[in-house]
Amino acid sequence: MSKNTPRGVPQASVGGWWNRFNSGMEQTGAIQFDTGKLGFLRSAVSMRYNDRNIHSVGEFITELRNTAQDGLVWFRGQTNVAWPLLPNIAREVEGYPNGPMNQELPALKRFKQNADAFLARIPRDDWEWIFLMQHHRGLTRLLDWTESPLVALYFALGGADVETDAVVWCLDPMALNTKSGHRRRFDRDILAFGIDNVLNDYLPDKVGDDRGAELLPVAAIGPRNSTRMIAQSGTFTIMHSQRMAVEDVLGQDHVWRLVVPAHQKTNLRAELRLLGFNDFLVFPELETLAMHTREMFR
Repeated sequence: MSKNTPRGVPQASVGGWWNRFNSGMEQTGAIQFDTGKLGFLRSAVSMRYNDRNIHSVGEFITELRNTAQDGLVWFRGQTNVAWPLLPNIAREVEGYPNGPMNQELPALKRFKQNADAFLARIPRDDWEWIFLMQHHRGLTRLLDWTESPLVALYFALGGADVETDAVVWCLDPMALNTKSGHRRRFDRDILAFGIDNVLNDYLPDKVGDDRGAELLPVAAIGPRNSTRMIAQSGTFTIMHSQRMAVEDVLGQDHVWRLVVPAHQKTNLRAELRLLGFNDFLVFPELETLAMHTREMFR
């Protein structure tokens, strides 16, 4: 078995069921699915690589060479290794055990109602409004990713929790989109909001339409229309009407994890500081600039 073969599954077995499934996608386009039949597909394949524990930035770079050197890879840092890859609207809050999934469109309308007075430029379409909501931590089905592994590591090490392992998730966005039925003509041609019309089926008013099909999560790029998005090399995945974590899409061989043990968090934070990573680098705004300046003179 090669190192790219998903663990726990014979190589021939993977090729057999996946090739049969893949050939069907070419004919149908975006996949419509029956959630009751996803159990086999989720359990048939494990993550692309076993979890790798990271004890230093040097080890982090070594594991990137081992797992993320070929092809397009995106990254997401989370301070708790146990958290699934779900957008904020799908996370449990009081009164909503599966998250306020049906509140995105009402929230978007209210955001539009009151945001104009604070904006130098009005968003041109609903996608730009949704990106703006995401930027300010509003309720959306977007999940933030980055093309920079060090930015993801920085976010994984955020917060004061030193008792819980952190994680940098790695995603093959092309593999995710292929599973979701979006095969592209050109290598590394990723879906783009505002350009690829197939993504309009993920708009809040379409997701709430009972006549529409349930679709799988996809990976897409959008305009980097803020200094923060540029600094963070931001990208996205987006969920449809079904609450589904990115790692649960038709087997898990499109994702893998680099885990930071809790007792190594302090060490890795210090190493990132030596590399010049700080709040101002990731959030280039006046408030973080002022705080960074204060730190320089301590």
